[in-house]
Parts: sequence; C-alpha cells; structure tokens
Amino acid sequence: MIFKTNGRADIEAGLFFTFFGAATAALSLQYRMGTIAAMGPGMFPFILGSILAVLGAIILAKGILGGGEKARPLPLRPTILISLSILVFAFLLLTVGLLVALPVQVAIAMWASEHFTWKRVIALSLGLLAFCYGVFVYFLGMSVPLLAV
Repeated sequence: MIFKTNGRADIEAGLFFTFFGAATAALSLQYRMGTIAAMGPGMFPFILGSILAVLGAIILAKGILGGGEKARPLPLRPTILISLSILVFAFLLLTVGLLVALPVQVAIAMWASEHFTWKRVIALSLGLLAFCYGVFVYFLGMSVPLLAV
C-alpha cells in the first residue's frame, strides 16, 4: 500500500474521494466545457469532480490531523446487492420498462438492509416511480419506456 492509513476511516475516505473526484474532473476534460451561460457536456462532471476532490482533501486533512474513528471492514453483502440492483435496473429498463425495472431494483437494494419489508419496498417503489416519471418523462421530456413491449 502506498499510503499508510493506520486504519482510520477519515484517511481512507479522504483518499478515495480525492482520487475519485480528481479522476472524474480529469476525464471530463475530454469533453467540450463551454461557458457558465452555455455549459458543454464536460462542465457538470468537471465541477462535481472538483468539488468532490476538494471535500476529499478536507476529509483527508482532518483524518491526518485528528484521530477520527477506526475503519471497519467493508460489508460484503450490502455492497454486492446494491451494485447488483444497479446492474439489474440498467438491463431491465429498456427490456421491460420503468414500471418493472424500478421496483425490482428497489427490492434488491432493500434486501441489503436489516430493515427489509415488502411494505417499504412497495412504498419506496411507488414514490420513486412518481418522482422519476415527473422529473424525467414529464418535465425533461425524456423517452423512458414505462412498459417495453
């Protein structure tokens, strides 16, 4: 390992956020930036990546200067299930539509929680369906298939 973290969560998180933010900002330079008034496709990821890198550096400095809490091992089950839910959503969205893909994603992601109940899955699915339809289909006019036939 290049950096010695002494098992401190702030140092590990700071390193991760700084690296990920800097990489995002650097990769966004491949796209046209535009101006603040007429943003190009590279402007938004550049700004977000830069903010993440700065916040990561602050967290890293806090971890180095102050003790912070001890890092815990990464919980494997939630990590796998939440990643799987995103992949399943991406696959199902165009094959069966938003009305099926979103509840399936929510069910898989909620399965990672200790507080999993079908009532919560249904409530969250309905709320997210209404939100996604309102934002992406109604306001932004995106052609997201509700049901793919």
